[in-house]
Amino acid sequence: PGHGFGDAIEQQAWEDDLRSALQIPAGARVLDVGTGTGIFARLFAGWGCQVFGIDPSEQMLHEARSRTPETLRPNLTFVTGDTMRDGSLFPAASFDYVVSRQVVCHLADPLEAFGHWHTWLKPGGYALIVDGLWSREGWGSDELVDSLPLSCLKTRGTLAYLLEKAGFLVERNQWLERVNHLLGSTTSPRYVVVARRPPR
Repeated sequence: PGHGFGDAIEQQAWEDDLRSALQIPAGARVLDVGTGTGIFARLFAGWGCQVFGIDPSEQMLHEARSRTPETLRPNLTFVTGDTMRDGSLFPAASFDYVVSRQVVCHLADPLEAFGHWHTWLKPGGYALIVDGLWSREGWGSDELVDSLPLSCLKTRGTLAYLLEKAGFLVERNQWLERVNHLLGSTTSPRYVVVARRPPR
């Protein structure tokens, strides 16, 4: 639960909101950070992108592989790894885009992770980051919440600020309006930040 799209209507809402934030062309090399069950990886592979989905959990990656239809498999590679802790996972300038969905709220050291993403992006490449303004109650553990800097923000400004500190240029910071309307997300609305690695 929560690791997929409920139905075709919800998927269309996600696609419309994401495309309004950033157009990712077919053929682009995309790194899906914290791919989990692969929901974003499959979405972008379906748009014709060459997608690398990375996650520290082999169990999640097993689930992602099992949910990937044969038609998308040529466009998808799943890799075990932690982008926060291991900056050597990929060579510099490997990707046109880095994307993540509800991942940054789990990062113990977001600046370290953003630094790696910045390095792995080609100059002029983009990060597209989706997260939400989650409540403390939704986490179920005060200890966990208080160990994660982006766990339960009530402003979209913090993520954008940290991306700028990591060397990105923030170009968009907006609500996922269609998704929030469809899911009734008034207490924990979702948003997207689009940030660019500066050209050389």
